[in-house]
Amino acid sequence: MRKILLAASMAIFSGTLSAQLAINTVIHEPSAADVGPFISLQTVPNPDYNPLQPNGQPQFLPAYGSGKGLSNELDSISPEFYALASTTTHDLAVVTNNSGADIVVDGTSIQVAQIRPKRDVAAAPEFANPGALSINLIPYDGVSFTIQNGTSAAAWVLVIKWAASLDTSPRDYIITFQFTDTATSTAVTVDAGLTVPKVGGDTGNGSGCASGDNGGPQGLGLLAGSAMAAIVVRRRLFQRA
Repeated sequence: MRKILLAASMAIFSGTLSAQLAINTVIHEPSAADVGPFISLQTVPNPDYNPLQPNGQPQFLPAYGSGKGLSNELDSISPEFYALASTTTHDLAVVTNNSGADIVVDGTSIQVAQIRPKRDVAAAPEFANPGALSINLIPYDGVSFTIQNGTSAAAWVLVIKWAASLDTSPRDYIITFQFTDTATSTAVTVDAGLTVPKVGGDTGNGSGCASGDNGGPQGLGLLAGSAMAAIVVRRRLFQRA
C-alpha cells in the first residue's frame, strides 16, 4: 500500500499503447473476490481513527472497503469513479487492453499522475480536483501482473477520502494513471472519468433509480492474473446536475 501524492504537472506519454488502454468499468466498494488475493489482504489507514480521542474505530480498514457495493441511488458498477462528500470511496479499476500485445504492469510503479476538470476555461480555471483529502492506490499485485491483449483485468483499487463539501463547478473530472509496462520498459498512461454525482434526491422519474446495464466491456473476458471472479450486474442510473 502506498500513499499517492497528486503531481502538479505531468508528462503526457504518446503512442499507440496508451491510446489503446481504457478504464470503462469501475467497481465501487468491491468484494474480496472482485479484488483478488493480494488486495484482499491489504489495509489502509482509517480516516476516522483518532488516537487522541479513542472512539472505538480501528486504526486500519480493508483496502477494498465494505465489500458490499453501493446501497444508495448510485451504480455499484459504472464507467467512472465517484467523488462523494464526507466519504471514503474504494473503487476497483478494470483496465481494457486493446493494444495488440500483452502488457506487464509493474505494480510498484502505478500512481495517480493527475486529476483535472473534464472541461476547463483558461479565463476561469477550475480547481484541480473536487476535494480529495488523501489518496491511496493498491495494485492488483505488489510486484507485477499481466493484462492480456483483448481482455479486461482488475488492475488496482483507488481509495480516496473526500472533503465534506465538494467543488461541483464542473461535475466531471479526468483521472490520469501512470505505470511502467515491463514488457516494453515503457511508461504508460490511462485515463478514467471521475464524477461528482447527485445523490439523495429524486431522479425525476418518481422512483429515485432505474435499472440499467452494467457498463462493462463488451466481448472481452475479465481476467486478473490467471482469473477474475464473475461480477454480478448491480447498476442503477443516477442523475447528473
